[in-house]
Amino acid sequence: MKKAIAVFGIFFLLISTGIVIFNGTAGAENTEKIRLGLIYALSGPVAPWGISNSRAVTLDAESVNRKGGFTVNGKKYEFEVIVYDHKYIPAEAVKAANRALFADKCKFLSVHGGSPALACVPMLKENNILTLNNAGGVEKLVTPDNPLMFIYNPSIEASTTAIFPYLKKAENIKSIVIVNPDDATGKSGMKASRAAAEMEGFKVLAELYFERGSKDLTPLLTKAVSLKPDLLDTSYTDPTTEALICKQARELGYKGALLLGWGPIPSQVKKIAGEHAEKAYLVLGGPIKPVTPAQKEVYENFVAKWGKEAWDNTVWPQYGLATSLAKGIETAESLDSFKIAEALESITWETPVGTLRFGGSKIWGAKRHTLYPITLYQIQNGEPVMIKTMDVREDLFD
Repeated sequence: MKKAIAVFGIFFLLISTGIVIFNGTAGAENTEKIRLGLIYALSGPVAPWGISNSRAVTLDAESVNRKGGFTVNGKKYEFEVIVYDHKYIPAEAVKAANRALFADKCKFLSVHGGSPALACVPMLKENNILTLNNAGGVEKLVTPDNPLMFIYNPSIEASTTAIFPYLKKAENIKSIVIVNPDDATGKSGMKASRAAAEMEGFKVLAELYFERGSKDLTPLLTKAVSLKPDLLDTSYTDPTTEALICKQARELGYKGALLLGWGPIPSQVKKIAGEHAEKAYLVLGGPIKPVTPAQKEVYENFVAKWGKEAWDNTVWPQYGLATSLAKGIETAESLDSFKIAEALESITWETPVGTLRFGGSKIWGAKRHTLYPITLYQIQNGEPVMIKTMDVREDLFD
């Protein structure tokens, strides 16, 4: 009985501290575990991203392990993933990073969100930690001064510059209002959307910010609607708030085009916005339903662990993070962070949505952002319909 109580106590401690450990597949006794820490939002306003994304990386790490892990100088390694909840609060992210590095001895990290990632930069640089982050605010994260910091997600710079030319023709766009959360991530999204809009000759009527987690966007949207833009772009807004903006803007009489521009969850858009979602455009990181054998395998593995109801398409952009890291390690033939970083800038790797690589030196001065294809959907007759998949523009990115 005492043993059972002790086991339960340990389990409760892990849950209460926001730590979830995902072990890889059982390897040979001489295979060493390398810990990969995911500092993501498992609760709070952006939890729909954090939960799904952390599960994607976990599945990918398990796939790497099943295939034999990775080898450095004849020694075999596998990933052990530890997930921490920072609630999308920068101070909590710093606490989690401290725990991951010094208590749990994680070798590599991934931090979710621009503001949390920025808060962790001093600690990461001081300890020479290689990170593959799921974050916005790229211009402050990916710099020559941060040689070990990579971004593993589609960039909003790539998505807006690919999609705005299409919308300009399809919807006859001449003017735009851009909406973003009032934090470092949102401000970087505003800069990117404005630059892409001006590139297409759109008149930017307003740049509007809201407090992340807001439920009533009516005051902000009243102003937006009064300006009568041809396009309302939600930029770096989280999935729940994007759907609320869609609903509330339409309720206020907005008739123009709507772009839910950053990782919306179609089922959530339908549930929250309902009929008001009709004709809204959704920018996704891959197909809503798996098509290829590789995509179906990921879907089946996901469902086996977490169930069908938990699945959403935001899995795709993060599935491949562990694969890229493993290939970078093997290419570098080293566990040294600087050597791995150098290797990552030169490799390509296979994912269920295609062959990926890091690039972006023309914009950020370093090749450390995933160049990821953008898939555009539109809600038609109540259902999301794929419009097209667009590659990153080669004239803007290397």
